[in-house]
Amino acid sequence: MEYYEQNLQNWISIQQSIFPLGIPAHCEWVDLNEMIRVLNKIGSINNINHMFYPTGGGLDLESAKLSEEKGCIELYTGTADILKPAVLSFEGFKDPIWNYFRIDTAELKSSGVYGESSDYSNEELTEISPLKYVSRSYWDESEYEGKNLPKSARLVTRHLKGSFVIFSKGSFYNRKSSTYDARHNKMTAKEFRNYIEKVSNHGW
Repeated sequence: MEYYEQNLQNWISIQQSIFPLGIPAHCEWVDLNEMIRVLNKIGSINNINHMFYPTGGGLDLESAKLSEEKGCIELYTGTADILKPAVLSFEGFKDPIWNYFRIDTAELKSSGVYGESSDYSNEELTEISPLKYVSRSYWDESEYEGKNLPKSARLVTRHLKGSFVIFSKGSFYNRKSSTYDARHNKMTAKEFRNYIEKVSNHGW
């Protein structure tokens, strides 16, 4: 229990630093630099948050920065996630253990590496150098065009659409394994807030 209590205290502390005049019920950011400042604040304490992906599963957010791609940011979770955010929002509740952040993205055009199919929502790629993308298979093979991958190479995931949510690591939402089904991405921001409010008041 001590871990969860400390986690919640840290989660509240981060929100208080973002909202020094009082934690609101709702807030939105649309400027990329403001989003990055908030996301870096969220990731500033190790093991404090968990970010749920549009396709399921999740990882801890560590940091954020502007991407080389216009209108995009990069989220670092151990690997780089590139997305084009439309809005970053915060939702607050009576019990702060349910408070969360949500990123709704704008559509990001496919790189074309795997064709122009619209059937997938993300693409895992090897970035040889800034904005030069090739198949992920080159990362697995550790070479490109018959040579070892350059030091600049890295594995990235470009998210073409979808929403992310970030809860505290010790939240009831994170502790329920079934939430890894990306249910948040099947609801609008308003629908998901209503869903969390209902669960927080009446249980699962």
